[in-house]
Amino acid sequence: MQARTRTRLKPPNPERACIYKAWIPLHSKPSKAAGRYSTTALRAALLAPPEEPRSSPSKDSYVHTYMAAVQAQEALHIEEEYNSMIRSQSNVCFLSKKQRSREMRALLEAQEDLTISPVLHNMMVHRRTSSEIELAMADYFDASVEALEMCRQLLQNIKDAQSNYQCMDSFVASISAAGCAGAPPALNFPYCRSNPFSTTTRSNLRSIHDRYFCVLQSIRSSHRRVGRKLKMVKAVKKLSRALLVVAGGAAAAAALGTGAHLLFFGLILIGTATAGALKTWIAPRGRGTKKPSGSKTMSSSLLRLHEQLDAAAKGTYVLGQDLDTVSNLVARLSDAIERDNAMARWCAERADEGSSVLEMANELRRSCSSSRSLTDELEEHVSMFLATIHRARLLVIREFSKKA
Repeated sequence: MQARTRTRLKPPNPERACIYKAWIPLHSKPSKAAGRYSTTALRAALLAPPEEPRSSPSKDSYVHTYMAAVQAQEALHIEEEYNSMIRSQSNVCFLSKKQRSREMRALLEAQEDLTISPVLHNMMVHRRTSSEIELAMADYFDASVEALEMCRQLLQNIKDAQSNYQCMDSFVASISAAGCAGAPPALNFPYCRSNPFSTTTRSNLRSIHDRYFCVLQSIRSSHRRVGRKLKMVKAVKKLSRALLVVAGGAAAAAALGTGAHLLFFGLILIGTATAGALKTWIAPRGRGTKKPSGSKTMSSSLLRLHEQLDAAAKGTYVLGQDLDTVSNLVARLSDAIERDNAMARWCAERADEGSSVLEMANELRRSCSSSRSLTDELEEHVSMFLATIHRARLLVIREFSKKA
């Protein structure tokens, strides 16, 4: 009887397992929805914190292989990408309270140093960039600066709201102590409990959100325009190749007579004139004095501009969505603070009514607890919004810094 041979399974490579675990929270399985924006650019480049490099000689090859496979996947729609990446494991790690305070200080300091240098501005204004695109990119960076200043103001308002909770806690504690003693409490309305989130802050958030929407529409229109020009350049290339084939056939038939020679020269002249006219119509008015060397230079330059506008559109969309979320949270928190103030004012005006004041104080305590949790949620979203601003600006600057 022939002995059975046991096949031993090889243990998994720990290096590949670590790399797979490091990348799998950032890239979920894509759906079948069609879209123009890739999963990698939004999740890994905008919101995912960078992974610390490990001392592994074969990590780079595995990372490049995995990234190439991810880029070959079917693209998601940008709204679905935003909803899925906002709940990723990397964002949960970022929102831990101990890490959040350090991250906010580092991001605020980094934003002060992140300015547009003249060299980078010259890179942005290359010969394929029209004045409309330049204006859209300038509005993008101006809007991001305004959003950064608004985040600073919101963080200060959150600190004021958290300190005001101490006044409200002491106010509720005095009501409870007086109720236990059986004496009518001498209450004073806690005037320190003001509303830090005034209507001015909410209107500023709405104006910044509207500006981001206008910038996104402008960038998208420029993105579509450049895409159409790229298609026209490809069509011109195909037309030129077809004309060369026809010209070659006419040259081969030149031995048949003089009519073939006339056809040959006529096709060459018509093809050259048509290609030149199409290229002149496609090429935007540039600011430089150098002319492109050929259709290959034109195509590569337009492709580079197309990728830059794509990165700017991704960053603008994500910033607009985060700003919309922050605006809704600010509105909810402002209404909750006004409701708590009204309840505290009612307790101060009816201090002699005893049991009804105690019931209102208990309700006020529960309402303050809910408002405090809402304040913590707003702080988390503002922290995430700061990280999004920083990474979106870096992504756009990195794209425009690449050589066309």
